[in-house]
Amino acid sequence: MRIAMVTSWRVPCGIARYTEELVNALAKLPDCPVTVLPIGPQVWQDQGLRLNWWRERVYWREVAGRTALSDIVHVQFAPHLFGGFKPFRNLLPFFLRCLSRPAVITVHEVDLTGTPLTSAIKRWVQRSLFRPEPVRKRIALTRFVADRLQDLGYGSVTVIPMWVPQIKRRPDATVAKKRLGLTGNFVVTAFGFIVARRGYELLLEALKRLPDDVLMVFAGGLHPLDKTGYYTQWMQRVADHPRRRQIHVTGYLPEGDVDEWLAASDVIAAPFRQLSGSASLMRVLAHGKPIVASDLPPLRELAEASKAILLFPEGDVNALTEGLLRLRTDEALRRQLAASADGFAQRNTVAEAAQRHKKLYDLIS
Repeated sequence: MRIAMVTSWRVPCGIARYTEELVNALAKLPDCPVTVLPIGPQVWQDQGLRLNWWRERVYWREVAGRTALSDIVHVQFAPHLFGGFKPFRNLLPFFLRCLSRPAVITVHEVDLTGTPLTSAIKRWVQRSLFRPEPVRKRIALTRFVADRLQDLGYGSVTVIPMWVPQIKRRPDATVAKKRLGLTGNFVVTAFGFIVARRGYELLLEALKRLPDDVLMVFAGGLHPLDKTGYYTQWMQRVADHPRRRQIHVTGYLPEGDVDEWLAASDVIAAPFRQLSGSASLMRVLAHGKPIVASDLPPLRELAEASKAILLFPEGDVNALTEGLLRLRTDEALRRQLAASADGFAQRNTVAEAAQRHKKLYDLIS
């Protein structure tokens, strides 16, 4: 059974990283060869492609044509890969109608946020995105996304949760702190691209109420597709912060450096405003790190499954500060959450997820 995987690929992108791990695991299964078809703005930029309204349609027909020798087409969907949520702008339905083979779609994001008008438009657009005839199965990574898809009228959604990635080399925390010059600090790290939906300004406010030994590390930088200006404004807030000496922004980290910074962290903070799921937090759990996170449905789901997360009401700086202070002083609690993270990582592997994908493929082949 030959699979054509249509996805973001080998670019700084959570979906690209997720798919690479899945493809590698599928390759170890019998009768499951995968051909990757890279797509998306970052891939086009690397390839030097300039796509206008007409050229995009030609491009998607060409991608569809390259799936003709496969048995199943598996599409990894996020809105930015196909044109966003503006009416008639997203070309996923156009691409799907060009296919001659049955399709599976993994929906990484459902977005119903915004003003009442914006939310209504997004709802209207997303009601039709995943319906064209070639689609046989829809996959969600969380129950939250599955429920939103069902609310949009998609009756059959399979939940295959995101796995905890395997870390090739898990650095020792004490050694990592020493190597990075962080010895003596209680390191609170926010991991991921610095974008508005992550709510990092809440951490800047919380830092004003934390002890002098706390170092707030932002392990990430500007998202390559973010044109909102948020990053520049946020970096100015960092420069003007009264506790600037307790803030460190790493910028974008190469793969080899991510694990060093996560290992050196005592606590991970995730004050998200909204999300559908988080590959970055799964990487954190692979390091056995306790997490303080906003009480949003996808994070509540992950907290219940992992037992490694302290939740606080979204946007509540007092509750966030209290959670961080509690973990700073309660070493037993940190160890308990870390042990839970390790257990969760052992139970949720990419090998298991690949087996579940293979069973789904078998149902429609």
